[in-house]
Amino acid sequence: MIVLALIAPGLAACATQQGMTVDNSAVVNVSPKYRNAIAVRSVTGGRMMNAMTVMGVENEPLKAALESSLAASGYLARSGTPKFYVDAEIMNLDEPLIGLDMDVTADVTYKVSGAGAAATYPIKSTARATYSDSPLGADRVRIANERAMQDNIRQFLLALR
Repeated sequence: MIVLALIAPGLAACATQQGMTVDNSAVVNVSPKYRNAIAVRSVTGGRMMNAMTVMGVENEPLKAALESSLAASGYLARSGTPKFYVDAEIMNLDEPLIGLDMDVTADVTYKVSGAGAAATYPIKSTARATYSDSPLGADRVRIANERAMQDNIRQFLLALR
C-alpha cells in the first residue's frame, strides 16, 4: 500500500499524447515538398517521471503526439512508402523540482532524412504551469511538460514550411 502511494503521483505526472498534440491551425501554408510525405521513425531520450527521475516525457506518447500533429498539418504519409522520415531526440528537459510556477524548457532535435536530402532542426521551447492550473506540484510539472513539448512540435512544424 505504501509503495503504491509513492508510485502513483509519479505515474500521474507523465506527459500525455493529447496534451502534446498540435491541432491543424498551427500550420497554415504546408510545404508541398513534405505534404503527405513524412513518417515518424523514432523518438528517443524520453523517460517516465517518478520519485528517482524528474523527466516526465516518455518516447511513445511523444511519438504519437508528433504523428498526430504531422497528420493534422497534412505532413504525415498516409499510405505507401514515405519520402521522408523524422527522428526526434529529446536532448534535455529542464524541469523545476518545486515551486508555485513550474517553467519547463524542452530541447528536442528533429532530423528529417530521405529523398536525397537531410535536415536537422534543433528546437528549444519553454512553457509554464501555475498554481491556478493545478494545486498539485506533479500535475503542474506534467502540464508544463505538455505545453513545452506541444510548442516544440509546433515550432518544428513551422520550420518545415
